Amino acid sequence: MSTLVQLHIVFAFLTLFLLIIRGAMQFAGKDWRAKKLLKILPHLSDTVLLVSGLVLAFIYGFEIWMVEKLLCFVVYALGAAKFFSKKTQQARAFDFILALAALLIAMWLGYRH
Repeated sequence: MSTLVQLHIVFAFLTLFLLIIRGAMQFAGKDWRAKKLLKILPHLSDTVLLVSGLVLAFIYGFEIWMVEKLLCFVVYALGAAKFFSKKTQQARAFDFILALAALLIAMWLGYRH
């Protein structure tokens, strides 16, 4: 397994962990935005995850499951952005579940291939 694949896997799990931590804090009414690490790290993790995934796709060639994975990542990002939006007064469970499910499906697709 290449170092790039390992990096991609580590950041996929980091992204999942950060989503769950911030989601739990949001539901509990805790201000996760007050924690600088929780404001910055998810963006860095998502960026590394996306870039490493695109590089891997260019190295190994685009296949349909990679496109599906990318679409799941986009759904995850949009769902998480809507869920964590400051404009939303209440945490919306649907948006969190959508983001979580899309990320887990993307991870499952990667492990399946």
